[in-house]
Formats: sequence, structure tokens, C-alpha cells
Amino acid sequence: MSQTLGRRAFLELAALTGGLAAGAVNASAATEPAEGAKMNTPDGAYRYWIYGCGDKPAETAPAMRELGYHVVVGGDARTVEAVTAAGMESWQCGGAFGTGEDDKENLALDITGTPRVWFGSGSPNSPVIRERNLKSYEQMAAIPGITGVLVDGCRFASPASGLMAFFTDFSAHSERKAAALGFDFALIRKDVTALHAAITGFKDGMGAWPWLQSPVGVIEWLTAHPGVLDWLRFRRVCSTEHFRDIAKILHAAGKRMGVYIFTPSLAPLVGQSYADLAEFVDVFCPMFYRNYSDRPGIACLNWELTIIPEELGLSGAPEEEAAMSLVLSLVGMTQCVASRKVRHIQTAVPPQAVGHETAMARALVPGKELAPIVHIDDPQMGETADCVRRANADGIAFFLYKENWKALTGPAFTG
Repeated sequence: MSQTLGRRAFLELAALTGGLAAGAVNASAATEPAEGAKMNTPDGAYRYWIYGCGDKPAETAPAMRELGYHVVVGGDARTVEAVTAAGMESWQCGGAFGTGEDDKENLALDITGTPRVWFGSGSPNSPVIRERNLKSYEQMAAIPGITGVLVDGCRFASPASGLMAFFTDFSAHSERKAAALGFDFALIRKDVTALHAAITGFKDGMGAWPWLQSPVGVIEWLTAHPGVLDWLRFRRVCSTEHFRDIAKILHAAGKRMGVYIFTPSLAPLVGQSYADLAEFVDVFCPMFYRNYSDRPGIACLNWELTIIPEELGLSGAPEEEAAMSLVLSLVGMTQCVASRKVRHIQTAVPPQAVGHETAMARALVPGKELAPIVHIDDPQMGETADCVRRANADGIAFFLYKENWKALTGPAFTG
């Protein structure tokens, strides 16, 4: 890759950062769904999804259908049978790059060359891991009675996995992949090392923080470090490639394909592209967990925004508010998240942040079925669900089944 940022890449970056800034300003401006608007769903209806059906699916599935559910994800053959018998769709869910710490040859490496296991995963470019994963989708696609399969974890490490895990993958697997794709891996390594130094040496660079809160400031920094943009593009190309391979398997078997994908504000960081996936994905289920209680809270907004600032010692520090202002500016959330305190944000981001992200997802995949998945244990469920619907989603999903599922999700069905 050229050591200078190409014109097309520059314009794409400008559109992205400008769009995020505009989205932040208009975060509360999601429009009401048009009266009688047709949903991007098989039956034209707003659909309700839930992950899990408990250990008594024969009893639970009819109750779910009665409340208004359309889709249940996961479960064994008993669950599939009970769900379909109740008149709902049964879907399965699969992972991507899973492996263990003892799989030394297939682990991701951070920018210092240290092996890292992130989200139970190894190198996204390990041929062994990829091939093993594709075989698992061949097996899932053959399960009788299911409508489709949702793909989870097809990405690179996210900020909530920790600073050094986020700064993967610099393994030999990815170096070979980069060479095959025409990327300058040495440039990527050099500029990502500079990014790591800038983040860990944040106090020395505080004078530039106000400038970096503007899209133009980010663009200027990236034009000086084009390897960082190539790093993100490399992640995107690799993730899209594996997603596409999975799609071929599922569609050949006559199954629909869904994705549990990061929010629009975070997806580019982990190599997930709504634009790329819209070519072959049937259902988008962005993960909009706003108040997940358990750390590290992978894919959860309240943790993804705060784990690295906390790791850097910013929680309670004099620089805390300035740092969180910068983080929220970079992801376009300055208007929908009022707090600038790490601990406050870790407790929860407001329902309006879910509405903002839904609106961004809708803009990115206007003709696709969009069913954001939210944390089932949300004390403001009615408001969160309303924000999703007002932002023109085609449905809403809940993670993860609990015995009191009816009480927890009931408020989403009212109004």
C-alpha cells in the first residue's frame, strides 16, 4: 500500500468522520416510522427475537408466541421442534475464530509480539481456525427445521478486550495475509506502534485533544499515519472475506444468514463493515447492550467506551472528563451520552444512545432486515425498545433468556 493516503480513501474517511459527527448532533432526531411503513421482514411485520428458550421449550415456546415473539435463537433439537411447532422461526448461532490459550501456533499477537487470547479467539487469519469454523457452519446449516444462522465473533479484538488485545493481530498468519492482499505490513506495524504510543502517552499529547475531537483533526492525524487506516482496512477485508465464505455455505443450504455485529460507531474498529456485509447478509442484529453489568462486557457500549480509559488510569484522574469527551467525540456520541465519567458510563449509557446507533445502522443498511439486540435486563426496557422502533428498525431482539423473560421484555411489546 502507498505510504500516502489515496484520494478515494481520504474521501471515504472524510465521509465517515463527518457522518459520525453529524450523527452525534442529530442523535435525538430519529424520525417516527411512517404510518403503515413496510418492514424489511419476510411477512412485513415488526418482529421480536429472543436468544434462548430455557430448559422447558415445550412450555415456553407457546407462551413466547402468545406474547408476540417471532424468532427464537439457539437450543437443541427439542427447542427447534417446540419453537417451530409454536409457529415461530428457529435460528442457530455460531462463532468464528475460537481457540484456547494452548493453541500457540494460532494465537493472535499484539504490537509487541506477545500472544493474546481475546474473546476466546485466536488469529482471524489462521487457516486452521478458519477451516475448522467453516466446517461448523456446514454442520449447522444441515440442522433440520431451522430458518437461519446468526454469525457472532467474526471480527478482530475490540477495545473492551483490553488495550493490548485490541492492538492485535500482528501474527505471522496476518503478515502473510497482508502480503497476499497487497498491504504494506511494515507500514501498518510502524504507524500502529505510533498510535499505541500516542494512547499510552496520552498526558504528553493532551494539548492536541481538542483538535482531535473534530473530524478534520482526526483526518489530519491519519494522513500523517496512513498505516493506521490500512490496519483498519486490512481488518475489514479479512473479516468480510470470512463472512462471505460463511454466507456461501448457509445460502447454498437454503438458510438465511444473520449477523451479530458491533454498533456502527465501533464496527470499523474491529473490521466489520455494514456496507460490505449488506451485499450478502439477510438480517443485521447490531449489539446495543447499554447497561450490561459484568465486565469486560464485550460489544457492550458501556464497557467498550470505558475499558481502555480505565486501563490507562483515567478513572477519577484530572484528565478523565477531557479523555471521555475525546472518546465520545470519536464515536459520535457526545450528544446522546451526557456523562464524562468512566464509572457513570460503565453503569449504563442512556436509551437515547441505542436510538442513535439504531438510526446509524438504518442509514447504513436501508433495505435490510434490522433487529438490534439489547440486554434483556434493562430497567428502562420500554424506553429502550421505543428508541429502537422510532429509529425505523424492523424488530428487536433480547439477550439472554431468563426465567422471568416475560416480565423483562413485556414493556417492549406495549405502545
